[in-house]
Amino acid sequence: MAKWRTQHSPEVLLPALRRWFQTEVGRTVLAEERGLIAGAITDTSTAKYNLLNLSVIPERCPLDAKVYQRQFCLGGIGHYGLSQVLDVVCDFEELPVANESQDVVLLHHLLEFVGDPHRVLREVERVIVPHGKVVICGINPYSALALRGYLGRFKHSAMWQNHSLSLHRISDWLSLLGFDVNLVEYAFHRLPLNSPSFFLSHKPAPKSLPMGGVFVLSATKYRAPMTPTLEKPASRAKILRHPAMVGATRNIKARADYE
Repeated sequence: MAKWRTQHSPEVLLPALRRWFQTEVGRTVLAEERGLIAGAITDTSTAKYNLLNLSVIPERCPLDAKVYQRQFCLGGIGHYGLSQVLDVVCDFEELPVANESQDVVLLHHLLEFVGDPHRVLREVERVIVPHGKVVICGINPYSALALRGYLGRFKHSAMWQNHSLSLHRISDWLSLLGFDVNLVEYAFHRLPLNSPSFFLSHKPAPKSLPMGGVFVLSATKYRAPMTPTLEKPASRAKILRHPAMVGATRNIKARADYE
């Protein structure tokens, strides 16, 4: 079983996250990744009915209300102070959502700050419809922004006690859950310095360049829904009563014929 970094309590972690995303670097990160998220969730390959927005900082990730007919924003138990933002307060590892009911689920910097990211992904797979999509936004562990995070860990900063999740690991998890990764794009190809302003104001690099501080991954769930058979159990049992004995029966008969 994987051992994850111990996260600070929500009373410590959430204010630290909000303060960081209010800095010049944090606002630039959000501005650039929002464009990638908007492109991923408006993909024409997905139905535009239900969208589930999961984030540890939901007030920092507003989505266009016109894209999907129904949008729900869920948050963890530590988000009680955000009742004006959240539709439901819940545990990310036990979502109060019906099986195969959501067309798209957005995970905005969530897997990095939960106790068990793999368990959260299993729960997300449960609620997504076949051919639905999951969109994951996270910090690229092979970037200057992640290096800034490693330095922050020495200072025991709550913001940087996050899980370091590579795209390879996330892709493996998604593959095991029946997802096929469609697209990975990157943003914030900059040094994470608030000053001088040049570091945050130069022309953005191409979003395909895999050195950006954050990534946005989209994957489609290709597991087909199960259709119950109309046959009665008794009739299905007559098809093959003793499958384990078939090979042995053939061997006995062949040996008898040979003798």
